Amino acid sequence: MGNQNQFEYKTISISPVGIRIKGDDISEKLAELLNKRSNELTKEKWRLISILPSLKSEGAVAKLLVTFERLVE
Repeated sequence: MGNQNQFEYKTISISPVGIRIKGDDISEKLAELLNKRSNELTKEKWRLISILPSLKSEGAVAKLLVTFERLVE
């Protein structure tokens, strides 16, 4: 089969902590958390490949499942 690239995957859950008031828009907080975690993992050679909402509350996304991949060395 030769030199095929092999990848490993990591899926994390991202959600803001603390009490949320009904109707709060937490989009900015989720974006901040996503940026922070993505930047941390990029330093370890992870690459973001997928974001899925995993929890909705009062019509807004409250939690994300985020999947990263990197080459196995």
